[in-house]
Amino acid sequence: MDTTALIIISLLFVVISFLYSSVGFGGGSSYLAILSLFITDFNTIRTHALLCNIAVVSIGCVVAYLKKFLSLKKAIPYVIFSVPAALLGATFKLSERTFFIILGGALVLSAIALFLQVIRPVKPLTDTKKILIRSVPLGTGLGFLSGIVGIGGGIFLSPVLNLLNWEEAKNIAGIASFFILVNSIGGIAGLAISGSIMVAMPFTLWVVAAVIVGGFAGSLISMKLFNALLIKRLTAVLILIVGIKLLTEHF
Repeated sequence: MDTTALIIISLLFVVISFLYSSVGFGGGSSYLAILSLFITDFNTIRTHALLCNIAVVSIGCVVAYLKKFLSLKKAIPYVIFSVPAALLGATFKLSERTFFIILGGALVLSAIALFLQVIRPVKPLTDTKKILIRSVPLGTGLGFLSGIVGIGGGIFLSPVLNLLNWEEAKNIAGIASFFILVNSIGGIAGLAISGSIMVAMPFTLWVVAAVIVGGFAGSLISMKLFNALLIKRLTAVLILIVGIKLLTEHF
């Protein structure tokens, strides 16, 4: 990769991680979207999206826990089976065409979910038993999808929790951050086990350093200066465009 492309990607990753971390996301879907415009090897794309997710949400989880936005008791049911599911999904050896079709479809679906999330008010479900029973299969399914495409899954989980009214709004960002972290770790483990992990120095160091800078700044600000709904709308537009582009190119 030439120096110009490396600088462009790194700057974009600083901005993406800054904005996403400010609203409790890792940015995996947008990292995938950006990387797919510059890189054709899908294992390289998956590896770096997951590494960047881990870097960003590690900071976000600590901040969310300290601010009491993250309840591990609430988060555990969503991740108890999602991690092995993400690991399993990451071990799948897909053709390039299949990967980009799945990625494109996942991006389009997540964009639709985000659009629906910002137009529907949240009235949380209060039945703890029902939440527990439903959270395990939901987390498992989203974990598997996350492992296949190479993201933490928070961008799927957060809209679903809002749409189904299973959690209070203030807890969703914390749960999504934790979900992203553990599934990204599971995804990286799966890539390593299958021999599909692709690290390319110095590119890896550049993009990881970029998201650490952006993620740290965004987590400190944490929704104080930015309109969370606006960021989600802009995110939805970005990933919808890239998702449609990938589908039209690889179908």
